[in-house]
Amino acid sequence: MIRIAPPPRAASALAIAAHPDDIESWCGGTLAMMAAAGCAVRAVLVTSGDKGSDDPAMTPALIAERREREAGIAAGLLGIAGVEFLRHPDGEVEDTRALRAELVAAIRRWRPDVLFTHDPEQPLSRYLSHRDHRVVGRAALDAVYPLARDIHAYPEHQEAGLAPHRTGAAWLFASAAAACYVDIGAGFDRKIAARLAHESQTPDPGALSASWRERAAAIGAPAGLACAEAFTVLEA
Repeated sequence: MIRIAPPPRAASALAIAAHPDDIESWCGGTLAMMAAAGCAVRAVLVTSGDKGSDDPAMTPALIAERREREAGIAAGLLGIAGVEFLRHPDGEVEDTRALRAELVAAIRRWRPDVLFTHDPEQPLSRYLSHRDHRVVGRAALDAVYPLARDIHAYPEHQEAGLAPHRTGAAWLFASAAAACYVDIGAGFDRKIAARLAHESQTPDPGALSASWRERAAAIGAPAGLACAEAFTVLEA
C-alpha cells in the first residue's frame, strides 16, 4: 500500500552506501531535510569509486582521491556531519566478516535511530543493479540485525568502547518494492547541489539537473507528488 510520509523523526541517522554519489542519487533530499531539522546525519561509503573514470591517464588511486574529496563537499551541502570511507575496491565488494565488522563498528560508534541503505533483495534495476549495491545492502542489514545489537557479536568492539546498539528502522533506497514516498521539495535544491559536487561524474551539469527533476517527478507520480524519493521501510 502506498503511503506518503515525512522524513523520519530521529536524533541520529546513518547512511551506508556503496559508492560516492549513491546517497545523493537515492536519499539526498530526505537526508538534507532531516539534517535541517536537527538530526545528526552521518555516512559510510564502502568504496571510493576508484573505477569511476574512462580516462586512461587516471589511476584508481587518483580517481579515489578525487571522488573522496567530492563526496566530502557533497556531504557538507546536504548537512551530513561526517563521511567515513572504508576503501573496499570498487566493483569487487564482498560480503565478508571483515566488512560486517566495519559496518557494525560504525553503527555502534554513531548509534543511529534509523539506517539508510540499498535494498539488497528487490533492487533497482531488478536484473541489472550494481553488484556492490546488493552486497552492501545485505551486509548493512545484517550489521543492523542482529549483529550490532548483540552483546556477544564482535566483542573486540566493546574492548574499544563500542557498546551494542539497536537501530529502530531501516529505510531502503533504490528499491523496486518501495511503497513509502517522501516529498523532498524542501530538500531538492540541496540534493541537486550535492550531486553536482561530484564533478568527475557530471559531464553536463545542466542536463543532469533537468533529468533529475524529471526523475524526482516520476518517482513521486504513484503518490501524486511532484518531487519525491521512495523507500521500503523496515521497522525493527
